[in-house]
Amino acid sequence: MGLTKTYKDGTTPVVAIIGAGFSGLCAAIRLQTQLDLKTFQIFELEPDLGGTWWSNTYPGAACDVASINYQFSFEPNYDWSHRFAPQPEIWAYMRRVAKKYNLYEKIRFRTEITHVEWNQSRQKWVLDYMNLATSERSVMEADIVFSGTGPLRIPQIPKQFENFEGPKWHTAQWDHSFDLTNKRVAVVGSGASAIQVVPSIVDKVQTLEFYQRTPTYIVPRRNGAYSKLWKFMFRYVPFFHFINFKLNYWTSELTINIFSNKLIHVLPRTLATCLAWFYRMWQVRDKVLRQKLTPKYEMGCRRVVVSSNYFPALVKKNVNVHTEAISGIKGNKLMLSDGSIQEVDALILATGFKVQDMIPPKFLIGKNGIDLQERWGKNPSTYYGLTSPETPNLFFLLGPNTGLGHNSVLFMIETQVEHAIKAISYMMAKNLSSLEVTPKACDDFMKDLDSKMEKKVWSSTCQSWYQNEEGRVTALWWGSCGQYWWRLRNFNSKHFVGIKRI
Repeated sequence: MGLTKTYKDGTTPVVAIIGAGFSGLCAAIRLQTQLDLKTFQIFELEPDLGGTWWSNTYPGAACDVASINYQFSFEPNYDWSHRFAPQPEIWAYMRRVAKKYNLYEKIRFRTEITHVEWNQSRQKWVLDYMNLATSERSVMEADIVFSGTGPLRIPQIPKQFENFEGPKWHTAQWDHSFDLTNKRVAVVGSGASAIQVVPSIVDKVQTLEFYQRTPTYIVPRRNGAYSKLWKFMFRYVPFFHFINFKLNYWTSELTINIFSNKLIHVLPRTLATCLAWFYRMWQVRDKVLRQKLTPKYEMGCRRVVVSSNYFPALVKKNVNVHTEAISGIKGNKLMLSDGSIQEVDALILATGFKVQDMIPPKFLIGKNGIDLQERWGKNPSTYYGLTSPETPNLFFLLGPNTGLGHNSVLFMIETQVEHAIKAISYMMAKNLSSLEVTPKACDDFMKDLDSKMEKKVWSSTCQSWYQNEEGRVTALWWGSCGQYWWRLRNFNSKHFVGIKRI
């Protein structure tokens, strides 16, 4: 049965899309291609689209998921230069896709959504927004809202570094005007961004002081270049690109068992741990340094990173790896708990993002005047990370518990958008002004989620950005992409209640 594309009177809902990253672009494209819906507006805080791929321009920035899987399934790119695409190529791909679907004319750039509130009597969302270039404030009413702001959005900058007197910046706010050549540089953090930055600047700087609180599990990254012949076959040989896409997808899907605590999955977990162990042994011959770089927690509890140049960078003579806590900062000197002091010319913070701070206070007011941030606190309660009983007609893209540690989040985005499209079509078919998930459906999902998550390594005592302050995993989906798709492949109207249009 096909999708209903208009209400009975021939009108379509007005849709507001917050964010012009992959999530926002996917929502806009599928509204056009599947519902023929043109009555939408995209709001973007930055001067151009791209989201995290616009803001993260640090040296070495690249995707740690195979390029062939880090693209829309309906818009294949046959021209990736390498197996793992660098940031400029990903951003160029996004802009090309946006131009193809004429999305630039639908985007309000440099526009901040300052407040979103549900008007029960009008059955509409009211969005307050401000043009950052002119400070002009305006209001828009929308029937439906897609929130595609993304989890890797707000840089985490510890207050202790505010006292540093000298050039400093977060990796997501890279200062390209500062020349690192022959400078004494400090890098704080040992997550995915740091693991890409350090090898990219190590040969340029005079000395690199690397401050690591927790070591990371590293597995080798096979980043071969795609030849002209390979690209030709992708483009012109029937099913060649599709088969490669599926092979990469299913290879990644199989690694989900690495993160399981079940006895039946001990073999893949052990093999992955051994791979990381042998790789570290081979790359880092110095026993003292290797000890510093050896994780003391179970593999997978924190993000596993693919890299083939991180360890070789850390063994260079101009690099000093510090594992002691930074106890103080005076001028441009960093003082450690062991009494040592390092004087540097620039400070680079690879300290991650505020993943748990998904919604600012008093920003999103749902049904019955409920402040969603106040209702959720640090424990968001949703229906498959997509919507909640307090937010009729609102869809979160890459919302709570929909991140991944093993495969491409673009699959999750597409699955969520497809489900939202079916929900919107159902609204028009049934002549509904609003549609909201029932509290029971939401509670049932959360209970099942928490039960499944107990059997995952992410729920162990090791701290990570996957968890909230209470140790509950709020950032990741518990299973494979296929398991998520299977549960959302059909729109279950029994899980929702609607209000008829007047």
